[in-house]
Amino acid sequence: MTLEQFLNRFGGPERSVVVINRTDPDPVLNMLVDTFGDDAVRVVEGRVTDGRSDGRMTDGAGDGRVIDGAGDGRVIDGAGDSGVIDGAGDSGVIDGAGRTEPDRAAGLTARELAATSAVDGDGNVGPSLDVEVLRRHEDVPFDGGDPDDIENLVLLMEGDEVVAGSTLDELGDAVLFVNSDLYVTGSRSLGDIDLPSVISGLDDATFTLRGYPESNRQKLLLITISRFIERAAWTAGDGTLRSSFQRLSRIDDEIGTREVYERISRTGIDTHLYGVPDELPTDLDAVIHAGSDPDFTDSWFVVYRPPEGPHPAETDPNSDLVRGIEGGVGLLAVETEPRVWRGLWTFDSDRLSRVNRYIERKM
Repeated sequence: MTLEQFLNRFGGPERSVVVINRTDPDPVLNMLVDTFGDDAVRVVEGRVTDGRSDGRMTDGAGDGRVIDGAGDGRVIDGAGDSGVIDGAGDSGVIDGAGRTEPDRAAGLTARELAATSAVDGDGNVGPSLDVEVLRRHEDVPFDGGDPDDIENLVLLMEGDEVVAGSTLDELGDAVLFVNSDLYVTGSRSLGDIDLPSVISGLDDATFTLRGYPESNRQKLLLITISRFIERAAWTAGDGTLRSSFQRLSRIDDEIGTREVYERISRTGIDTHLYGVPDELPTDLDAVIHAGSDPDFTDSWFVVYRPPEGPHPAETDPNSDLVRGIEGGVGLLAVETEPRVWRGLWTFDSDRLSRVNRYIERKM
């Protein structure tokens, strides 16, 4: 069995990225597509509101129809079984006869979130998103500030359910408005690495990313998640970290990478480095695993295992960093064709144990 065959055993939910209220349409959309892939990005053009409207989002035709906010053009007329949102923020749904029913969805849906209307300067009614509804759902992670200051919001969706939300500023600081040189040169240090909710919400979701030259930013998503895992290991100061580099010479070629692993190894973490032995790193307190089969040449993994083994975080299960420090975190991706990566990242104890065990025994 190879790492690619091993990865195929892991299933994961399909998630998409939705952009609300693009004030600068083409550049924002292009960056998101470049990062997450064309099939993963949908766009809902409209405005972000603070929930002070009448609680309904209409199509502007004066016929009382309500748009569902899912970005696919569907319209619900309020007279059928589907019902419309009551706009009170309590997840109640009003059916065609005026009765209120509980929301049957397990979490926040796009229709509930987009339950308001907004009128632009030309008098046109368009979709709006009530940020306060998102904030009231504490089970949905959200990065953002005052609604009046939010120009663009990015949602992570699983079907019609909102998994997480981040402002474009938060997501931009992490991956959209940066390039890999920040990490390669060490300009962005370990302590600066944090994940916005939209990226955090991709855990356990399988993904396909393209590297340069097909895409300038998709590989940056792998780099960002890798640095986050390295930060968790460095902060923990013990346990085991296993990282692959395809070519071991990359450790010395990239100043930022060399500095990261010097800092990690100095903490006493049991550090294991994997790759093709084109040039072995020197003066680094780490165990080197060299090989030339596909597991070494085609894999990208960073797996942190705490001393007591992977387990759910107890002190603050809502903090990604705490979850990684206490319970472990890992990324596994495989290059399925030149510069095309398929993989996932996870906090799941069982998956971490299985990935760590495979690497430990097979490589």
